[in-house]
Amino acid sequence: MSQNKKSSKNQPKSSLTSSVIRIVIGIPIVLIIMLILLLIIGWIKHPVPLPPHIVDSGVPWESGDITYVGEGKLIAYMGDEAVLPKGTSVEIREPLYSIILGQDRPLIVYLPPGYDEKGNEYPLLIALHGNGGRAQSWIRHLVGPMESAFEKGTMPPTVIVSVDFSISGDGTDDPKTPYDDRRGSRYVNSNLGRFEAHFIREIIPFVFSNFNVSTNPDSIAMIGNSMGGFGVLYYALKHPKLSNNLVLIYPSADTRYSIAGDRMADYDPSKYEPITSDNPNRIVNDSIFGGLFGITEEWMYYAVFDSDKLPGKLWEEDQPVWKRLMAVNPVETLENHPPNLSKQSYYIIAGSKDDFNSDAYMPILVPRLIKAGAKVYPKENIIEGGRHDKKFVVDNIDNIILWLGTELGD
Repeated sequence: MSQNKKSSKNQPKSSLTSSVIRIVIGIPIVLIIMLILLLIIGWIKHPVPLPPHIVDSGVPWESGDITYVGEGKLIAYMGDEAVLPKGTSVEIREPLYSIILGQDRPLIVYLPPGYDEKGNEYPLLIALHGNGGRAQSWIRHLVGPMESAFEKGTMPPTVIVSVDFSISGDGTDDPKTPYDDRRGSRYVNSNLGRFEAHFIREIIPFVFSNFNVSTNPDSIAMIGNSMGGFGVLYYALKHPKLSNNLVLIYPSADTRYSIAGDRMADYDPSKYEPITSDNPNRIVNDSIFGGLFGITEEWMYYAVFDSDKLPGKLWEEDQPVWKRLMAVNPVETLENHPPNLSKQSYYIIAGSKDDFNSDAYMPILVPRLIKAGAKVYPKENIIEGGRHDKKFVVDNIDNIILWLGTELGD
């Protein structure tokens, strides 16, 4: 009798233990099944389009955390931000108020060691960051290698102006907008703001008026990566008298690139067809999680080029995104309305494994630049194994600075 009672008391414990064991074993099995299903879907769909907010959660947004204690000076025109440049050689000033954009905008200016505001004019290097970057991004990559080049005599002391063309301009996201405001403005005028006008009519005059820099386009260079490479190229074609020395690193140079509708296909001249339809889920980067997931056109372009969904100060009519892209597409400008580029020199590179397929643009972009009169370096524009990342910039920055030193030192 007592044994039966004891046995019945142990049954709930035994049942609970069995349930826990089944759950512990079952969770990994369910996860494995889900992973297999995702792999099957990815293999069929190749790849699965990621929603923009998921992409935003994984973007390495510029943190702004830089320190400078060198012999030059960093002047950071920045407001009340969580992270400001710091160091004994950093001076924080109020941000520039843009009448055109109706808001404070950041800017960082680097002055080389021994900067003399009354001596000979200095060459000027204007740096345009990529999507997710800010003014700090290029300062981090340029100052150290350039100061080494100054010491070696391979580059003349040069002033750097690094702009911030993120949408918000302060490193924050407004939760009321349908996009992440840390994304890039694409350097163009849109219903998000007249960013091109801000650059040409406010930033450039401010720099020319406040610093001892040359206004001769032969002594002015521009450098940009990804979206910033697009910005450099876009401004070089639309405002060709600003700068004659242009550096494009994996530039977003063909906003309508496709091979029979596929943005990620290798270049094939017989199948090259610029897109003529909108598809927010069209893949522009198929490298996420080994190609299982992809970044879409919606994330890359729609915040800016679909900003006409509601009438704005610039765009009153709701146009297809592909038509907005066509209007600013550098390779189409070169094909249909090429300016005289006989005074311009370009240094253009992309990696053979570029995540956004920028290397596929090279056979289109380079011949059109040369046809318009530009000189293009280096001889081989596609670098084996390179990807669309900071490492590619770091690995190639010394060669870029050596080229800039030759161009600006003439």
